[in-house]
Amino acid sequence: MSILKIVIDPGTSATKVTYRLGSGSCHFFAMSPHCAPVPPDYPQSASWGIGSTHLESSWVSLPDACFLIGAIAKKFQGSELRNHELKCDKALYKILGILAHLQLQMTQVVPIDLGILLPFDEYLTKDLLERRLLAAQDSIQFCGQALSLHFNEIRIFPEGAGLLLCGLPKTLSKKCSRISALIIGHRNVSWLATHNGSPLPEASTTNNLGFRWLVQEVSKLTGHTDELSLAELLFHGTQLRPDLQQAIHQCLPLYWQQIHSFLIEQQPTDFVVCGGGAAMLLEPQLIQHFSRNIGWGNHLLRPLLKSTFLNPILARRLLDSYGLLQHL
Repeated sequence: MSILKIVIDPGTSATKVTYRLGSGSCHFFAMSPHCAPVPPDYPQSASWGIGSTHLESSWVSLPDACFLIGAIAKKFQGSELRNHELKCDKALYKILGILAHLQLQMTQVVPIDLGILLPFDEYLTKDLLERRLLAAQDSIQFCGQALSLHFNEIRIFPEGAGLLLCGLPKTLSKKCSRISALIIGHRNVSWLATHNGSPLPEASTTNNLGFRWLVQEVSKLTGHTDELSLAELLFHGTQLRPDLQQAIHQCLPLYWQQIHSFLIEQQPTDFVVCGGGAAMLLEPQLIQHFSRNIGWGNHLLRPLLKSTFLNPILARRLLDSYGLLQHL
């Protein structure tokens, strides 16, 4: 029987997914990060229609809770992005929804090898998340349809693990070097340190200096209130309004100053592999700071760029999860 190997990164700006069924080809997608609790009978009473399984307008029910997931959850209380909120609080429902969605596309229940990426400071929650996933596998309703999941293995890693495991240059000796991963995500910056191939938890850390810091500073100057749409504009926008261009010009050096102060506090390293969309904006500064002892996992990037569904920025944001998929 084929095994579904899948890695889910429940990010703050997007939930990113890479998976492969058996020996088939890899698939990639990203979905809205929103997730909101609603009363158990709300989806049916709202007449959305049992049987609708589009991930961006779906819901997951357990015996004690019901959560909307995807874009449809955005307007509901509790879906807001909060720096203090643990990802694992809502990751359970996002993960169950994605797995249920994929399971419904198959003719039989398939064993699942699941990998999950969490910020380093939330890594201690991994046992709780695993227990909750195992407890829920036989009691899921997805868009009104009851189903079961079969977890063959659940492995939870800190952000950056996929790049450290499979994104380093082949010429770099892991056993004789101090190597770190730097992930600049939407909410967090994670620094994952290793020495001679072994993790260094005492030298690893996470903070709240993700791309959201820059987005919020630009928002203060421009009055743009939709955080995720502003983030998309800053990344993808062409011919931006003059006020946005001026705000970016003013705030980007301040953002780098924050990142730079964080980096000089970290212990010296022989090589750094970078990930996360925001790292692309700061590429020249990062190259200079690390004296070119830096990599981007570009050999992992090539197969993702062959997908017609991925733009180059999203492909880079998927590298950590794709690297972990190769490791599972």
